[in-house]
Amino acid sequence: MRAPLTEAELDARLAALGLVRDDSVAAPPPSKNRTVVCRNGRRRVLVKVADGPGNVGVLREGSILERVAPLAKEPDAPLLLPGIYAFDPGNGLLALHWLQGGETLHHFHRRSGDYPRQVARQVGRALGYLHRASHDSPGRFALADAFRDESDLLECFLRMRPDFYARLSGVGVELFSQVQADAPAMAGLQALSEQQAKESEACLLHGDLRQANLLRVGKDRNAPVFFLDWELSFWGDPARDLGSLFADYVSAYLAPEHKSEVLSRAELSSFCRALLAAYGEARGDSFALTADFQDRVVRWVATALLIAVYGISHYEQLLDTRARGLAQQALDMLAAPQSWPAVLWGAP
Repeated sequence: MRAPLTEAELDARLAALGLVRDDSVAAPPPSKNRTVVCRNGRRRVLVKVADGPGNVGVLREGSILERVAPLAKEPDAPLLLPGIYAFDPGNGLLALHWLQGGETLHHFHRRSGDYPRQVARQVGRALGYLHRASHDSPGRFALADAFRDESDLLECFLRMRPDFYARLSGVGVELFSQVQADAPAMAGLQALSEQQAKESEACLLHGDLRQANLLRVGKDRNAPVFFLDWELSFWGDPARDLGSLFADYVSAYLAPEHKSEVLSRAELSSFCRALLAAYGEARGDSFALTADFQDRVVRWVATALLIAVYGISHYEQLLDTRARGLAQQALDMLAAPQSWPAVLWGAP
């Protein structure tokens, strides 16, 4: 991959793809890549641009989408993806068709205060469909090792690399010390690590499933929900994707940052129960929503909460009362996951 491109080189490459920049619309905030809004005639296109040779997110996302796109094109497929306009791995460019009138679930929930079961069912069906298809036909996708996340924070909590430790802030060291001093929680993390290495249940994960990466397009009650940002996708435990997404709702229930995200236990349980039930149905008869699977989902929720708290420590260089409370709740969930399914989704 040749990156980063100069502005002149980028414009030349965009022109070769039939695109011109469109400055009339603000690009979405970049996550790990630079983003540029372009046009091809009346059609708007979002272009993701690698900002350096070490940034392989564009290559990974383009590669993943090329493999997953056929699933979304099957009749009545519940998985919805942004369409690929062009993928240029040599220059680190991924161009995606613009989804007009979209709103992330993060903004939708906070704007409306609504947690509709039909939204939960949409997401659950799509995720179960992805997991079932990749688990049943792994040959349609890249080998598992091609999608492993070598910077997995789960492994850092268990076996911290020296280079990672060297980058930790003082408050980050304090957080990791708290986790590693909690033997029951560490046992829970170790159980997840061992499950992650098993191939018997493994499937292709979205890898960064959060409210911010789910886009609801339109204002209709049944507006479709698209899955965005696949650059962290990899092969592993299907319970992980569920835990990652549920963590967004659990944090709003346990410790909302703002009054717009306050979520009652009844709302949490209703939404998560609908999502989990739809997920199980989409996985098919060969999938059983066992107590072990539910415990793993809870532990992945806890892991996602710890990762969120680590993010706070990294960017804000402090942990307030809310963050410390979330960390302790996460440790309790890791140690005793069996007490949480009744809270999070009731009887699925």
